Amino acid sequence: MSFYDELGEKYDSMIRWKTRLERETPFLQRLFGEKRINRVLDLACGTGHHSLMFRKWGCDVIAYDASQALLDVARANVSDDDDGIQFVQGTFDELPVKVDGPLDAILCLGNSIPHLQSREELGQLFRDVFALLKPGGVFVFQNRNYDRLLKTRERFLLPTTHRSSGHEQLYFRFNDFEGDKVRFNIVHFRQVNEGWVHDVYSTELSPWIHNDLAAELKAAGFAANDFYGDFSGTPFDAETSPDIVGLARKPLAKANEDA
Repeated sequence: MSFYDELGEKYDSMIRWKTRLERETPFLQRLFGEKRINRVLDLACGTGHHSLMFRKWGCDVIAYDASQALLDVARANVSDDDDGIQFVQGTFDELPVKVDGPLDAILCLGNSIPHLQSREELGQLFRDVFALLKPGGVFVFQNRNYDRLLKTRERFLLPTTHRSSGHEQLYFRFNDFEGDKVRFNIVHFRQVNEGWVHDVYSTELSPWIHNDLAAELKAAGFAANDFYGDFSGTPFDAETSPDIVGLARKPLAKANEDA
């Protein structure tokens, strides 16, 4: 995926990881405890911060991403003596041949699913995730709330800044709405000597709305799905929620249900 290969190590300087993980941890830690999650797939793991957190909780982790550049950064972010994370390079459609189940949980965080370009690809991913999960396993994903964005046509995200070796960096992110797709753009400004230079990165996204996601989860076989507006556990509201956080459950085996 050239968009992320081009970003590479710059990705970590764009994300406020400390703030983000502090916001997400209570929800995820409670879920991992309740479901006794041990073997977990961090799907579209990026630079590996979630994978490392899950490993610190005692889980066996598969860190999976299409971008070799991001996986290289993820490896560097993991301590040398931590052998509990398996790194796998692969695309969404390669998942069934590159990862073995059963898994207790699969997580896909950070607006990665919109990289799927068709409804057929979306449905196939959910079927593949379902097949890899053990009975009673959970699938957690996070996307931006495109129900709201497609109505408001909100283009600009808050810029982020980073200072390294005394030089300022600025990341300016914005959307272009192009028919039934959204083009996501990042402009990276770097301070060089007394001036500034910039690079532009761009990728096309499919703005999956709540109804699309719910229908394909049901078609894949997931029995119970909850949707939240963020990691505080607030119920999803198509008009106001910043994100959509999905929690889908694979049914228990019939024998367990009757026990």
